[in-house]
Amino acid sequence: MLCFLRTFIRSHCACLTFALMIAVTSPAAAAGHKKVYLLRGLTNVLSPGIDQLNEELQQRNIDVTIANHAFSDALGREAIEDCKSGKISSIVLVGHSLGASAAVSMAEQLQQAGLRVALIVTIDPVTKIVVPNNVRLERNYYLSNGVGVAAERGGHFRGTLQNVDMGKTDYGHVSLTTAPVIQNQAMHDILAANSNCR
Repeated sequence: MLCFLRTFIRSHCACLTFALMIAVTSPAAAAGHKKVYLLRGLTNVLSPGIDQLNEELQQRNIDVTIANHAFSDALGREAIEDCKSGKISSIVLVGHSLGASAAVSMAEQLQQAGLRVALIVTIDPVTKIVVPNNVRLERNYYLSNGVGVAAERGGHFRGTLQNVDMGKTDYGHVSLTTAPVIQNQAMHDILAANSNCR
């Protein structure tokens, strides 16, 4: 009986050790995950497409934070801390109007901390934006016949920058955020973004 108990305990200890090794070394446990920051414009009700993206991302169980552009500095500090600690592994920034400028400001914060951004999607930015060189892909949708502006490359920028002029459409500054072409491409880009923030 004693011999049986020893064998039983050894076999269960070996199984437990193996299970713990898998838990510690599996990619899901060892690495962080993608984090998406969605930044609204001047008032939270004037960026309906940002809310639409938020709902779809949550349905796909993607870690997302949605906020007004005024909170971008605090979110930038959070992103830096989470990336450096390994809590998150990839960062995506999406913003509309003043939120677009705030998304680029967050990217600049991350650049100063030596960190990278996988993707920025800006929708009709109303102030000049210069994309820093730590950004892998920037897609900027703007209305040339309205208040929106094209994005510019920063010094030493080696990523991909695409300006998409939506000026020949019937969209306005607010309704542009819900344009299916933007929603679909943004979701595709977000899902595909996976470059490491460190």
